[in-house]
Amino acid sequence: MLMNKILKLTLVVIFCNLAACGKGGEKVASSQIAAKVNGVEITTHQIDSVMAGAQNVTAENVAEFRKKALDKLIDQQLVLDKASKESLDRTPDVILEIEAAKKEILARAYLKKMLASSSEINDSEFKKYYDEHTELFSKRRVYNLQDISTQSNAQTLELLKGDVTAQKSMMDIAESLKAKGIKFSSGSFTRPAEQLPLDILPKMQLLKDGDMFVWQSGDIAHAIKLTSIEESPVGLLEATPMIKNYFINTRGKQIVEDKIKKFRQEAKIEYLGAFASQSGASQVKLPAADKAEAASNLTEEQKKSKKDSTIEAGVAGLK
Repeated sequence: MLMNKILKLTLVVIFCNLAACGKGGEKVASSQIAAKVNGVEITTHQIDSVMAGAQNVTAENVAEFRKKALDKLIDQQLVLDKASKESLDRTPDVILEIEAAKKEILARAYLKKMLASSSEINDSEFKKYYDEHTELFSKRRVYNLQDISTQSNAQTLELLKGDVTAQKSMMDIAESLKAKGIKFSSGSFTRPAEQLPLDILPKMQLLKDGDMFVWQSGDIAHAIKLTSIEESPVGLLEATPMIKNYFINTRGKQIVEDKIKKFRQEAKIEYLGAFASQSGASQVKLPAADKAEAASNLTEEQKKSKKDSTIEAGVAGLK
């Protein structure tokens, strides 16, 4: 599986490199060049592209993440050099993979653009969502937490709930688990509201510094202490891109499916060869204009028969 992913990524990069070869005269500013591998430039734009998919990046570790991204691109270029020397980009299988990758990239880019401009996701909905989720925006908080987590079962849940109700310290809770031979992990972390599970946010909004509670997530039980809270509201203007992305992610699949269904209805699609004999596949899907023309060519008897069968189908649906 990993080798397949590496191969696909390599194929896409080969395609991009080949495409770039055809653009003569384009020069990259020296300030944008992060490294050279056997004379091939790796730019900061390429690093930014890799970083776009990175998680848990903070102001403190961003330099480390960018260096890792650059090293990844260097390793990739070294592999590409070897592949080019063996003319792998000219083999039939690789050419097919490159074309498939090109089509996928272009199709994904179009769908992304279509979703971003979809009238089904509008400003009024952004405002409504913003107003209904104050915990994420106008009353957003950043929480500093201490956590002890262990495998959830009747014993551990009863122990954690008892210790939390008794307002024991986190150290005492850890000692209780140790005394009973229960394995656990502990740590401190900071999380803004949007990085917490939605089902825990309402509870978090009611807490104050020093409060503790028990929370179960799947088969893991947590004893959590809120050490401090920072108020960090987000205005509507700043929140809008985040809300838009949320709607695209949650509604995008249905919007795309509806659009592709419409594209199919507008296109002329013929199934041929072995596929022509499959159920319903032999029928040609006509564009709307062709359907109208075909209908106009029906005889009066055919139109009457078609109308009768439509009425019968409608009546059947009422029974």
